Amino acid sequence: MGWASAGAIFDPVARAMVELGAPDEMKIRVLGDLIGALQDGDWDTEGESLDEFQDDPAIVEAFRQHDVYLRCGNESTDGEWCEMERGHAGDHVDYRGSRWPQAAGLTDVTPEDAE
Repeated sequence: MGWASAGAIFDPVARAMVELGAPDEMKIRVLGDLIGALQDGDWDTEGESLDEFQDDPAIVEAFRQHDVYLRCGNESTDGEWCEMERGHAGDHVDYRGSRWPQAAGLTDVTPEDAE
């Protein structure tokens, strides 16, 4: 069972770094170390924090370095969502490993946008 409340630790720290204008290199290093420590504590809702800071390239990179990334979200013709990183090259791939070509998807929205 994961630790869903770690966002209450990460988010205020990330928000403060953004508000204070921390350099990208500092955000990547400090927040990357924090992400790693929280993951070691079984943080399992990293994606929610990533979504909140998806417009900050340095924070996105800190998450990427810890295998958390923005999902493509392209929808297949059978209603599944691409699990690859947003902007990926090549075929879309869902959680089952099913593939479909870039042009065959129905949408370019994330699953969250579709709700």
